[in-house]
Amino acid sequence: MRRFVLLSFLFLSFSFLVHGQGKPTVLITYYSQSGNTKTMALAVEEGAKSVAGVRVLLLPIDQVSNKEVLEADAIVVGSPVYNANVAPEVQQFINSWPFEGRPLRDKLGAAFVSGGGISIGEEGVMLDILRAMLIHGMLVMGGEETEAAFGASAITGEAPFQTGKVEEQFLAKARGLGKRVAEMALALKK
Repeated sequence: MRRFVLLSFLFLSFSFLVHGQGKPTVLITYYSQSGNTKTMALAVEEGAKSVAGVRVLLLPIDQVSNKEVLEADAIVVGSPVYNANVAPEVQQFINSWPFEGRPLRDKLGAAFVSGGGISIGEEGVMLDILRAMLIHGMLVMGGEETEAAFGASAITGEAPFQTGKVEEQFLAKARGLGKRVAEMALALKK
């Protein structure tokens, strides 16, 4: 019996090594000063967690280690729109990613943002994040809907979207983005 247990353990250990390290990990990270981008991050997390068999890690960018970036199968980055640009804290985070040898190559990447007004730069900021991911050799993706082609975005400070909270239509796009990224991470892990 002891030998059977030992052989079973060795077989399972070998199988674990050959077939990857279990569940794919989706890292969702963000910078949020007002709380709107964090609200979007929580919706992305909800969508990702709706996919069985995926590990989801949600952290503000100042709490993410290089190890977590390297171990993730997918990285979803969120930023507020600052003067039609990525928030400096998000840019600094992306600039800290290891580059030598392209260790992020073939990881999935996606973006989400929140901005104060219509046409204030949401799409440009998502594209800036995605472009940085492409430089690292990542495979970038958008959301589930045509209206979320570059990722998920929310407008929070211009009529009719100035209710003091992120509107449901934007949260739905964030959930869709999280779900799509998680589904793809799971498919690529098999």
